[in-house]
Amino acid sequence: MSLAGLPPPVLLAGVLGPNQHFSHTTAAALWGMPVPAVDGVHTTTIGTGSVTRRDGFVGHRITAERARVAVLRGIRVSDRVDAWAECATLLSVDELVAAGDHLVGPAGCDLDDLRAAADRRRGQRGVRALCAALDQVRVGSESPRETRLRLQLMRERFRLPLLNCAIHDADDRFVARPDIIFGRERVCVEYDGDHHRTNRTTYRDDKRRREALADAGWTVLYLSDDDLRGPHWAAFVGRLRRALARGEASRRRPAP
Repeated sequence: MSLAGLPPPVLLAGVLGPNQHFSHTTAAALWGMPVPAVDGVHTTTIGTGSVTRRDGFVGHRITAERARVAVLRGIRVSDRVDAWAECATLLSVDELVAAGDHLVGPAGCDLDDLRAAADRRRGQRGVRALCAALDQVRVGSESPRETRLRLQLMRERFRLPLLNCAIHDADDRFVARPDIIFGRERVCVEYDGDHHRTNRTTYRDDKRRREALADAGWTVLYLSDDDLRGPHWAAFVGRLRRALARGEASRRRPAP
């Protein structure tokens, strides 16, 4: 879900009662988390007041002791990390990981914030999914696609890679900042979106970066959305395993 899928905030604010705020995936989207669209605008009522009951809305209730509310662009919403935790009953574990990666990355939260939010939901629905997601949230992922790629690599029994770290050449000059890095074998993986091919400036920059990485002794594998599923994914996994094996063999080879 993005803000494009929600009514303007000024219209959203007009539907809230005095003890209500936007919550769950609605609050998550307003906070900028990469959550998928789900049915309905979610609101939560604090205490015993009326729960929202109208077409296109989903109403929830919370006690005053548990409520953590912030004001975002003039409207009341669940606190960032609590909005993430509320999504546990609506999203898959992988989707929760992607939202969590965003929180500990661009949003500036830390893992302890997410742990505290999960702890506050002990005994409630979705806590198992939250804990499973929390175990896989990592600092450094900069997009949902990067998160998905990392999770799929983990399921193929690859070790946890470095994420978006700077690579320098032998003279300590900056070369690139790839999405996924296996430093020991000098292998990195880059997600190649359509804009990398259709934008001339991006295409030229990518070409220079590829050449600089090769000159610095790195093997770079590229993949697109199509490579993340079906036989294309199996083929990519094979390419990566072979590249890592070559990198390990080169590392172990005695210097001349």
